[in-house]
Amino acid sequence: MSLQIKTDVLGRSAPLLQSYRAEIAVGDFAPDFDALDAAGRKVRLFEDAFAGRPAILVFADRLDRNDVRTALTAWARAEPAIDALGGHLFIVTSHTEARAMKAFARETGLQAPILGDCNGALFARYGLVRGADLQAPVTSRVFVITANGQVHSIMTEPTDTVAAGTAALKDLAQEAATKAQAGWIPGHAPILVVPNVLEPADCRALIEHYESSDNFRVAKPGPGEPPADYKFAVSDYNRQDRIDHVIQDQALLARLDKRIHDRVVPQVMKAFAFQVTRRETLHIARYAGAREGIEIGHRDNQHPATLYRRFALSVALNDDYEGGELVFREYAGKGYRGDVGTAFVFSSSLLHEIEETTRGVRYNLISHFFNEASLQPQQR
Repeated sequence: MSLQIKTDVLGRSAPLLQSYRAEIAVGDFAPDFDALDAAGRKVRLFEDAFAGRPAILVFADRLDRNDVRTALTAWARAEPAIDALGGHLFIVTSHTEARAMKAFARETGLQAPILGDCNGALFARYGLVRGADLQAPVTSRVFVITANGQVHSIMTEPTDTVAAGTAALKDLAQEAATKAQAGWIPGHAPILVVPNVLEPADCRALIEHYESSDNFRVAKPGPGEPPADYKFAVSDYNRQDRIDHVIQDQALLARLDKRIHDRVVPQVMKAFAFQVTRRETLHIARYAGAREGIEIGHRDNQHPATLYRRFALSVALNDDYEGGELVFREYAGKGYRGDVGTAFVFSSSLLHEIEETTRGVRYNLISHFFNEASLQPQQR
């Protein structure tokens, strides 16, 4: 009896959401969401592992429908092509039985996350009513989403959505390549570029300062330890190419702070209407050799201990290297590199990464800006 009641409630929940369903059109920003896959893992559409890449989002009816199984099997066969085009595939289904979802993935070889929409809320966010909008001969609705999160195209079977979806990914890749060849700047990230923040001689001195000391530590200094410069490995996502040098020398910090205060802080106020009053420690970051690890970007304010960060600072100290570009993949695949002494300032919430340095060694001075108001949420 209780099982029947539960089934009836779930069956009625999707129609009840009809009045809440969103209107989604090409050009709109795709709604973010999280859902559980068949293994019980929470998957978020725009989490850092997926953000900055185009995506194909397929909404399908129950997996025990033969026509749905046929349609999704075709998507499984297309996964290598989607991966080659730099895209991600996600399946949202009204079927929420984990055992059946796992069995379907094994049978078809599907690697993409299969996300069960238990009450129709995900369907509603994308303008659909579960159980009503996906009826024979319609088995799926497909959304192609750009790297910056906009809806590029919407397709409905019985057209060949697999071919149309992969063609849309090809169009996006070709469009970016064509614009790059024409010298056009695609998708400029909202960052501030400030030239000549440091003189070339200052940059050379910082590199020499880095290389002249070897106080490498596994853990940061504890309370009460005398301040002294030290180095530590930065191994985000298991990368193997970065070692930071934390500057504690007071005379050197005073010189750097004057440059930052005079040449960067006023520009941050003008560009972002944000008054910088505090900064984190100043690091000299050194990148060399194979990156290894997992090549995905990160955001600088996602953990409870870093929520106060508002802007990141990165100052180029040399230019005699190849690779090592600062990339914001939610905006463009082409990265940034500046002349010696150029500062880049960008929101701590932007997804970014430093690509592998393919020749030479890359040095830059880094920190994070904030102010007293940034700390208020932390203190409550």
